[in-house]
Amino acid sequence: MRVRTLLLGLLVALTLAFGAACSREEREPVPNVRLGMAPRDVRERFQPGAEGTWQTALGAGDDTVLEWTARDARAAVGHARFEFHLGMLVAIRARLNESVSREEVRTTPKTVTVRAPGREGGASLTVLARDCPTHKDEAESFAAKGR
Repeated sequence: MRVRTLLLGLLVALTLAFGAACSREEREPVPNVRLGMAPRDVRERFQPGAEGTWQTALGAGDDTVLEWTARDARAAVGHARFEFHLGMLVAIRARLNESVSREEVRTTPKTVTVRAPGREGGASLTVLARDCPTHKDEAESFAAKGR
């Protein structure tokens, strides 16, 4: 009976621990914006926490770039560049006004996210799609650093 109670208690504890670990969500690098979005969706959903201006540039072939720049130098996001290939977001590059002490690389099978100290203070953030032919070499180079 004691062994059974002990095993049941252990099973409950493991279930609770596993459930807590699974419910912890990692924060999105750029809230409300995810790779794969269309330019219109990025403009509508990007919430940098400050007013700013947008610029659009058409690149070679089917590449498009949206850039957002904050009007207030103290904004959480000072500048963001969204790169699209075939109408889908494949790269995010941002300058953040936060403190980062060292480079941090996080990988998933589909993305690479790099947060590093910025050259002019603050932090730089890069999020790349690993399956985009335009960014594949850059993404794999960062992923190799993170191993």
